[in-house]
Amino acid sequence: MYTLITGASSGIGKALALECANRGMNILLIALPGNELSALENHIQSACKVKCHSLAIDLSEHCSSTGVYNWVKENNYQVNILINNVGIGSKGAFEKGSIDFYYKQINLNVVTACMLTRLLIDELRANSPSHILNVGSMGGFFFLPDKTLYSATKAFIYSFSRSLRIELKSSGINVSVLCPGGTDSNENTIAINKDVKGLAKTSILQPETVAKEGIDKMLKRHSLIIPGKLNKFYYHLSKVVPEPVKNFFIGRAFKKLQEHKY
Repeated sequence: MYTLITGASSGIGKALALECANRGMNILLIALPGNELSALENHIQSACKVKCHSLAIDLSEHCSSTGVYNWVKENNYQVNILINNVGIGSKGAFEKGSIDFYYKQINLNVVTACMLTRLLIDELRANSPSHILNVGSMGGFFFLPDKTLYSATKAFIYSFSRSLRIELKSSGINVSVLCPGGTDSNENTIAINKDVKGLAKTSILQPETVAKEGIDKMLKRHSLIIPGKLNKFYYHLSKVVPEPVKNFFIGRAFKKLQEHKY
């Protein structure tokens, strides 16, 4: 059996791959072509003593999910865990973003997860008990200016995951959604997180921490996984705070950010 992970060559995806491999799972790595992908494949094979294969592919391209599915079937890889991690963030005014970038972001964050899940459902059902872990974000719970499309795509992933969990309840396929907060997952997010102040700074996690809690709770069949005690507190607090109050504080934080820019 194999665990298939998209966006696996860096950040949270890489941490998830290593976490799974260290638990003795065979791994299928899906990511953009590059030295990072081949280096991770070699490391997992030598250090973790499990089977590991990789497919270099741009998942933002049309029908790329079909390419992944065909690769799995042609090589007779039996998949019992699917981790939809691939995605791309953004920051800045919605009106200033390029159309091409938004197409790419929606394809990566939404379309790929949906289509790959649809293609592999029969495979997962045949290999049950099995798991689908979709990587969302704390940003999917809030209305975030400057991250308008990103937070919307993550809200979609949350809704998609919770609905699919109910739909597949009797099929032997568990569906979990992992919603991390701020994470030092790459050079860009590390630079952004350096500007975070106060209590929010203490909520920022490392990819390895996110991956460990994510896999632990996926295997325990949790529906919603929010790594970090402070992030859990923020989530539960958001459920009782009236929306106008939440929007006031988010708006004030956004205004301060704009003033800081200029």
